[in-house]
Amino acid sequence: MAKKDKRVVIGFDVGGTKTAAVLVDEDGHVLGRGFGGSGNTNFIPLDIANVSYKKAIEDARKMAGISKLRVAVAAVGTEPRPDPVAPIIRKHSGAGRILHLKEGECSMVGGLVSKVGLSLICGTGSVGWGRNKAGQVSMTSCWGPIGDEGSAYDIARRGVNAAFWAWDGRGPKTSIVNKLLKMFGKKDMRDVCTPLYTSPNLRKDFASLNMLVTQSASEGDKVARGILRDCAKQVAHFLASCANNLKMGARPYLVASPTGGLLKDSNWRYFKMIQQELRRIHPGAKLVKPVFEPVVGAALIALDAIGVKWTPALVATVKASLAALPARK
Repeated sequence: MAKKDKRVVIGFDVGGTKTAAVLVDEDGHVLGRGFGGSGNTNFIPLDIANVSYKKAIEDARKMAGISKLRVAVAAVGTEPRPDPVAPIIRKHSGAGRILHLKEGECSMVGGLVSKVGLSLICGTGSVGWGRNKAGQVSMTSCWGPIGDEGSAYDIARRGVNAAFWAWDGRGPKTSIVNKLLKMFGKKDMRDVCTPLYTSPNLRKDFASLNMLVTQSASEGDKVARGILRDCAKQVAHFLASCANNLKMGARPYLVASPTGGLLKDSNWRYFKMIQQELRRIHPGAKLVKPVFEPVVGAALIALDAIGVKWTPALVATVKASLAALPARK
């Protein structure tokens, strides 16, 4: 529970499938966290986004044991400007200031606890984000479903298309076909189209089909492995381009990764593929496990905005208090 004389901030990480929030006091104590559905107003109606933000804030507040919340700063990591959801944030958090942050910045700060470096987001969408010592910023990919190369959505799109091609004779056989038919309970691939395209949350549900590709790849399916290899090359390309834009490619640099559902395990096949492909372009580049998740990165940026330094002691307090929180149900 926060002491009355301690300033508190709230950080948000708003992605294609969920909205995460954490409350942190000025000494680095993580007081509570909460989760809601997607709050990305690029892809969902405002009323649904408002419900997601409210739930995330209220869950964090209740966990913190705070009766009435008044945060000094709310730092919101999301691609669209948070202006439409600002009223709901202010109503439930009492925020004096709302900062709009890019998701990639939250990932980099949380992952490296630094203001310089690169980050990779690879979940429903994909983003390469970086900042150099001069303060210059670059962002690559993050174009939504039309782009987002190497993301869960992109892998799913390529996998489903490979199944379509295999079914109508244009492409090689792949086990993705049977997995897709089984998932939808169909015998004819043409019958998959209606439930596939009429999902009420098409982007989220379609992206989840990436697991059919990753499962097939782990079983030795050549088509699935080829998809993952091509996607890994695309991710490496946009990360290297981000570094080159910042004139960082000629020397060693760190990329905060993994973040996002696809890269939770650094020993997993796809992570190794990306690392390998990136090092072909920039031998000194290194993907590293993040110190914190992007939502904590957002909170750290909020603390910086009120003059709190990211000292080793503060970072240690964040780690310890975060680990002490109740597990997510």
